This record gives sequence, structure tokens and C-alpha cells, in this order.
Amino acid sequence: MHRKVFERLRRYVARWRGFNRNVRLAFAASALAGVGQGIFRVAFNLYVLQVGIHPAVLGTILSAGPIAYAVGSIPSGFVAEKIGYRRMLLMIYSCAGLAQLAQVATGRIAFIYVASFLAGLAFSGDFVVRLPFISENTSDADRNHAFSAGNILSGLSLSIGSLIAGFGPNLLRGIAPELALAYRYTLWIGGGLTLCAMLPIWFIRSQPARRSVKISLKPYLWGMDRFTRELALIELCIGVSIGLVIPFQNLYFIYRLGTSREFFGSVSALSILPTTLAIALGPAFAHAATAVTAFGSMRLLMTLALAIMAWTSQRWLGSVGFWVHRALFSAGQPLAFAFAMQESTPRSKVAAAAWLNVTFWLGQAMAAPVAGWYIARSDYSSTFSIAIVGILIAGVLSFAWFGSTERRSTGEAGQKHE
Repeated sequence: MHRKVFERLRRYVARWRGFNRNVRLAFAASALAGVGQGIFRVAFNLYVLQVGIHPAVLGTILSAGPIAYAVGSIPSGFVAEKIGYRRMLLMIYSCAGLAQLAQVATGRIAFIYVASFLAGLAFSGDFVVRLPFISENTSDADRNHAFSAGNILSGLSLSIGSLIAGFGPNLLRGIAPELALAYRYTLWIGGGLTLCAMLPIWFIRSQPARRSVKISLKPYLWGMDRFTRELALIELCIGVSIGLVIPFQNLYFIYRLGTSREFFGSVSALSILPTTLAIALGPAFAHAATAVTAFGSMRLLMTLALAIMAWTSQRWLGSVGFWVHRALFSAGQPLAFAFAMQESTPRSKVAAAAWLNVTFWLGQAMAAPVAGWYIARSDYSSTFSIAIVGILIAGVLSFAWFGSTERRSTGEAGQKHE
């Protein structure tokens, strides 16, 4: 059994060398931006509270980014089709980095909110562009592995960012005696790394933009097929579940479990170990069963991890729940995205990617103020309980709607093979 696992991991790593230059450069850019986002994930909430902003207002501020993601995803798809993926990614990382720097330039609530919205607006195109970009630069056989590899790098970069955010403020106290200022400098490092993500993108071999494509809302709205609508509704449920938990996990560890910022930064960084293992084994699980069985099962199992975090007061048990939740989410999403790209028609791929992004972040935007309201009352259990309902619905609908779709596709593939 152990030999089979290690052999699968060996083959998985070997596949990385087969990705083309464009994919590797896109991964490098994503990793740099991921470190920046990891820093913001740990330190931004604490910075906002440190400058005297109420936790209930924090929920409103954190909803700005998801709202911007939802608003900007479809226009990003339009622009990317017209100007090409390379130019679009350059715009994304430059604007996002500058907006992140502006987010912590002042303690004024209105300014922070607007800057957070602009950062979200820039990042809204990242997912929409990278999904079809990687799809077009990989073969059918490598697509699952490419999406999983991207998630592994994303998890690793987030972990590095978490460590920087956990210990960086203490290291900066020599030049920033006030804790709020130390947080600000740490977050500026994150924004600077996002700007650096432009460098790998600059060397991507540009692919021809579809200048002949006429911009139309039809594939995104009234022309959207049933498959895309079902994907979007499930992703909305996932977004609500994630939005109630992920943005506030640093506060959960510090104020509910009584840990330090350094403890959470370390736990967040160590999550890369179970997450990487889960992501690496995900394609093998999908191959042995089906993709729908793989990501649908992972979504259902996430309810157990959320239940642990909802009702424990032990920091190590909470850490285990956190690791399992992140590992299952990170492993299931790339399989679901690869399935979405495989089952979508060529013309609907960008629309499907856009709506996956829109509804996921719309769900988070809806959830953030609700979570902020509960957290202002020191009620973390309710946020986790609602999150359990959201991900449970997503898991059940995944099996109900897509199980037959994949069985049909698998059967057709088998007939062709015969």
C-alpha cells in the first residue's frame, strides 16, 4: 500500500517536468502573489482591529473584496479574450499589488474599503484567466495534474506568507515600535510580492488574442447552459461556507482557542503538509473512481472538519480540524475545475470559469458581514454551524447533478477505447 502511494507521488512529481514553459511561468507568478495573499490572510484582520476598527465593521470591510470578485469576473473574461491572457495577467498583478499597498496606507475605514474593493477587482480576473490559460496549455491527460499542481504551489506560497505574517511583525518592531505600524510594514511586503508577480508573466510566450471575437453577454447570461448554472449554484454554496470560516480563522485561533499570532502562523504554514498530500493523491483518487466521486466526497467530509472546529476549545484539536478542512477543500476544488473545463463546450469555458468565480465570491461577500456580526458577539460556533449546512448542500448537489454526467462521459470514453 505504502509503495503504491509513493509510486503515485513519484509519477505525480515527474509530470511537473512535462508542463510547458507558459504553465511554469504562470505557476511562478501565482506563487509570488500567493505569498502576498498569505501575508494578508494572517495579518490584515489583526491590523484592522489594531487600528481601532470594530469587529462588526471588519466583516463589512472583508466583504469588499468578494463583492469586487463577483462584479469583475465576467468583464475580466471579456477583456482577456480581446487582449490576450499575457496582457491581462500583467494588468491583474500590477493593479492588485498597488491596491494592496493602498489598503494599509491609512487607518481610515472608507479608504481601506475602497482599496480592498480595488484589490478584489484586480484579482477577480486571476482565476478567470488562469483556468482557461492552463487548460489551453495542457493536454487532456495532464489537466487534472496541472490544476492540482497549481493548488499545491498556491498552498505552499500561502504557507510561506503565513509564516512571514506570523513572525514578521515581531522582527520589524525595531523599526516599527507600534504594533499597528509593524503590521503595516509586513503587509506592504505582501503587496510588493504581488507586484513582483508581473516578472514571470512578462516572459510568457504571448498567444494570439481573439480579436475577431465579438463581445457578447449571451454565453454569460441568457445563453448560459444548464451545466454552467448548476456549477454556479454549487459554487455559491461553497462560497458561503468558506466565507463564514476562512477569512476569520486567525481571529478564531487567537480569541476562541486562546493562541498567539505566531501559533496560528505556524499552524497555517504546516497545513501545507496534509494539503499537499491530499492534492497530490486527488487525481489518483479521481482516476480510480470518478472526478465527481472524488470532489463530492471531499465536500461531504469537510462537514466533519467544520464540526470539530465548531465545538472544540482545544487548540490542537482545532488545528487538526483546520488542516483537514483546508486539505479537503484544496484537493477537491482543482478536480471540480478540471471536470468543469472538460465538460464545458469550447465556447463556454470562459463563461463557466467566470461564473464559478462570480458565485464563489458572491457567496463569500454574503457570508462575511454575517460572520462579522457573530464574531463581534464572540460567537464562533454559529458561523461554523451555518458553514456546515452550506458545504453539505454543495456535496449532495455535486452527486445529484453531475454523477450521471460523468458516468455518461466515462461510458462514451470506454466505447471509443473499445
